[in-house]
Amino acid sequence: MDSPLKPPGRLPSLSALRAFEAAARLGNLARAADELFVTHGAVSHQIKTLEAQLGFRLFSRNGRGVVLTAPGQRLANILNGAFNDIAGEIAAIVQEQQRPRLVITCLPSFAAKWLTPRLGEFISKHPDVELWIRSTKTPENLVAEEIDLGIRVGEGKWPGVHLEHLMDDEFVVVASPNLPGGLPATPADLLNRVLLRSDTEPWERWFAAAGITGAPALGSMVFNDSALLVQAAAQGQGVGLARASLIQPELADGTLIPLFDLRVRMPGAYWIVTPDAPPWRPAVHTFVSWLKAKVAEG
Repeated sequence: MDSPLKPPGRLPSLSALRAFEAAARLGNLARAADELFVTHGAVSHQIKTLEAQLGFRLFSRNGRGVVLTAPGQRLANILNGAFNDIAGEIAAIVQEQQRPRLVITCLPSFAAKWLTPRLGEFISKHPDVELWIRSTKTPENLVAEEIDLGIRVGEGKWPGVHLEHLMDDEFVVVASPNLPGGLPATPADLLNRVLLRSDTEPWERWFAAAGITGAPALGSMVFNDSALLVQAAAQGQGVGLARASLIQPELADGTLIPLFDLRVRMPGAYWIVTPDAPPWRPAVHTFVSWLKAKVAEG
């Protein structure tokens, strides 16, 4: 829950501070008056009022111009940074309200094989939201990187984030229907085939569930991206151990077929991670609701 806003300490007149900041930045009362659309006398009066409130001089006279005093320079630096920060945040808020931006991070394989094929539907329903997809294998710092939402795979043990379960997954053995040498007839036949897997998904768990002992006789391919594994299997380069969530398009178009009925549950799960717990801003809430609906559709 957000901390309640605290009242600011006693501040001098904000209009006087604005007049002083403009005069200090421009080095001239007349130019400050032009920028603020007031008279030269009004700026001079505001600065004198501010000096009276603060109890020290902000400018010293130098011929026809003005020069900042040491405390005046310090205050000018603070005000310039503060006003720039305020202007930047206001611009960001206005832009977000006009076209909310949603920054999402997830694994490259999930982005390519599950998320991206479905995003067209989200955009058609919510054209006002601008999606920024960042694919990375390493979990990012959501706050530091200004990321609204992440989709991660694992046990859900990431500190400093809010977690919501998205879906579980299973390992499926798949191959191209045109696999060179024909399709293996039994799980034991896999020991004589080129096996494909990702670097985080070994075959041992599936072999144990199938009651297979022994070691494969042929070589294998190990990929650091599950999307590449799926692509290699569809090209007939071997038999793949793939996550069910990542092969739906290939199963639908027949470029991959499941070889056996046995499926093994993937350790961990997919999680939605956000910097803060709900309530989220509208764009985040809308996207999370859409994600969960797509998972429920299967």
